[in-house]
Amino acid sequence: MADVDAVENATRILRTVDGRHGGGHCVDTVVGALPMADALLRVPASAEVATRMRRAVADLHNLAGWVCFDTGLHDDALRQFGRALELAGAGGDDALTADVRYRLGRVYLHHGAIGRASTEFQRGTRAAAACGSPHAMAILCANQAWAQARMGAREETQALLAQAADEFARADPEEAPGWAAFLTTTDLLSITGTVHTELAQTVDPRFADLAVPELSAAAKGYGPDMVRSKAMCLISLSTALLVSGHPEHGTAVGHQAVDLCERLDSVRTTARLLLLGKVVSRQRGRSDGLTARIDALRPTGAHRRDRVRPNTRRTTTS
Repeated sequence: MADVDAVENATRILRTVDGRHGGGHCVDTVVGALPMADALLRVPASAEVATRMRRAVADLHNLAGWVCFDTGLHDDALRQFGRALELAGAGGDDALTADVRYRLGRVYLHHGAIGRASTEFQRGTRAAAACGSPHAMAILCANQAWAQARMGAREETQALLAQAADEFARADPEEAPGWAAFLTTTDLLSITGTVHTELAQTVDPRFADLAVPELSAAAKGYGPDMVRSKAMCLISLSTALLVSGHPEHGTAVGHQAVDLCERLDSVRTTARLLLLGKVVSRQRGRSDGLTARIDALRPTGAHRRDRVRPNTRRTTTS
């Protein structure tokens, strides 16, 4: 059991590093830990220890998928999530399966594969229902709303946001699966504001008026361990302000987002900034150097693209 505790503690620490500094800051360490962790699965153990170890190693692969995704290693991320699903499924761990499906959906959403993203979120919703966690359901519903907003589906998006809020309201934080504990009131405000920002761009600019107060409140709620989450929130807030006709405020918030992104080793935040740059370029008047700062920002983790080859054995994510 001491070996199980060691894997779980390492995963917890590295997940904190990822949120504070970006996936590129710890991807080598996470991937480097996988061979030893996988080897522990082959060590004879009691049924209780073997079950805990399988879950711990699955979550380490889950984290590896997330940091690979954040570092721009798309194929490696899919392989790692596939391995995590394999281990979680073997142990009948619906809660962890729901988490992996949520993260897979985010990968596809980031790359514009909205149909695939929706499929993964739906599969995650089924797993969340199976484990009986309203906290997990809230996360999956909110992210499914994001996918629907990308497609301009107003009614479906609003219904899913309402369901996410209802699930979150009846959730007991003490009973939330470990992976779902990150969804606090701050995070729910942030994703709701982000979804409304999407609707402002795909359906009606007036949705930005809903997004601005939600994202403003969320940005104030993030602590020092959630630098990437705050950066993403500020990018959405800057976009919402620009869409709602507040160019000066939107530009100022955009500079704050760049300040945070410059501290992160994250391809994902840089890609989101480039989308903000397109919104800025459509504004009349001066951008106060924001476009130039966005164009100049380059993710520091990109050099790892040819170095990291975690778990080359093919697995399925279906």
